[in-house]
Amino acid sequence: MMPSRLSCSLLLVFAAQAFAAEPAGWKIHQGRPGMPAVLLIHGLAASKGHWVDPGSTWSIKSAHFKHWKKPKAHSGDMVAPTVKDAIESLVLSPNNKKVHGDDSFWNALVEAGFTVATWNQIPCMDTSSTPDSACLDSDTFDVAYPSAKVALAELARVTDPATPIALIGHSRGGLIGRRLLKEKDLPGVDRVRWYISLHTPHGGSSMATRGKELKSKLKAIDSLEDALDLDFLPKAARGAMKKLLPNVGSGLTNTVDALVTVTGMKGAEELAKDGKIYKALTDGEKKLPKVAYFTFGGTSPRVARIHARVYEGSITGKWKASPRAVFDFPVSLKVPFDEMKKGGDLLVTDESSHFGFEDHHYKNALNHAEVLWDHDVQADVVKLLKSPGAAIDSQSKELGEEDADDEDDAAAPAAIP
Repeated sequence: MMPSRLSCSLLLVFAAQAFAAEPAGWKIHQGRPGMPAVLLIHGLAASKGHWVDPGSTWSIKSAHFKHWKKPKAHSGDMVAPTVKDAIESLVLSPNNKKVHGDDSFWNALVEAGFTVATWNQIPCMDTSSTPDSACLDSDTFDVAYPSAKVALAELARVTDPATPIALIGHSRGGLIGRRLLKEKDLPGVDRVRWYISLHTPHGGSSMATRGKELKSKLKAIDSLEDALDLDFLPKAARGAMKKLLPNVGSGLTNTVDALVTVTGMKGAEELAKDGKIYKALTDGEKKLPKVAYFTFGGTSPRVARIHARVYEGSITGKWKASPRAVFDFPVSLKVPFDEMKKGGDLLVTDESSHFGFEDHHYKNALNHAEVLWDHDVQADVVKLLKSPGAAIDSQSKELGEEDADDEDDAAAPAAIP
């Protein structure tokens, strides 16, 4: 029996209403007329806060994920150092000042005039303290994905039908964006003109199923003094240096705990190269002719770098501080994971962040979290959204091992007492 015109109309109305409700934690900013609309899709163990104010979220707040760089050398007059053999202290570069709301991806896109929207896939993740185990284990692809359909349909509903849409996904969010593009009848899909993924494991991640192994490999943090490279120091100075280590080690322990938590989640298991979500994702997947595909990948797994401040000329009171790197976390630990070596971003390799449909790939020297507040990446994305279908000359660059100084390093490095 064929359905009547009335029943078909009712079905269409019901379908539209089904997507009309705002998704959990929905946040939207209406941009300037004629500008594209952007849907920001967060990753595993994340929330809308990772786009809006990363520094307030539980994972960034716990692990810090700061790309500490080489401190500037400072010269001047002072009294002789307090520790013998010209060694005063361990130093860390100043904290990354770009981790909060003013420097967020959300703020960059709003300032550029775009309509911007995001939401919470798993509402209990939207917190500043570590979620309980039930919440963490609930964050799987199949649970998170339905909310993305609601979010895209809602963005389409509240914007002009002529407004083009961009999907921007971080980490697993890029996979959710790919799945949305397979939804032929979903409101808003036909208006998508950009697909941009930031450090997304398109080729999977070997870190995804190795939480327990990771924890055992990072036990070196408990004996940090054995991991430090102090060979350049006089033997008499090494004992004094090691006395300065406890506070540094306890800070890195928080980072290790956060990494182990994320890699031990059920949702992380799905991100293994042969994870079940990939087959479902690639079956029938086609490159859409009206969509421009861009990918970004990171090559620095560094979370922290510890330096010794070496003084010269202390007898005369004239001094020069020459920072020497003594520990690079986690690279110095010689972990077996490619993601935690140069060429990875701590959780995803640059190679894995490539996508077969990409029109262009951009490589940066950032870790997995830093890409959320990096100004150069933000500038690249803004340019891409203003240049439909075309690649741009990237603001981002892959830094060398010692290429470290920028505006945020201008302050004097803080001593670890």
